[in-house]
Amino acid sequence: MPAAIMLDAQTSFVTDPVSPCAGEDFTVSWQEINVGDEPSGEYQDTFDLNDQGSGSSDALICDSLEPGQSVTRSLTFNLPAGNYTMTLVIKAGVPLTLGNVIIDECL
Repeated sequence: MPAAIMLDAQTSFVTDPVSPCAGEDFTVSWQEINVGDEPSGEYQDTFDLNDQGSGSSDALICDSLEPGQSVTRSLTFNLPAGNYTMTLVIKAGVPLTLGNVIIDECL
């Protein structure tokens, strides 16, 4: 079976901090695994945060994964307050909706 990169079902994604503040950097991390029996080669992930048409999208060039290898990927964002839908596209595959992150105004 050729390389097949998937979101690792054992760990999905996390934001750091868990409750991001508007206008401050926060990091989104997710874990991927190659469930195929061939190396993946270099590929691209795209992580999108969307709040009804506003938000941010960022791409990440990913190093090759060997069969059975898993890795944690991460990107840093800085956004205004809002309720953002998180979507991840791994290796030009089907978009995966990961849920929402609420970014609040913090004191």
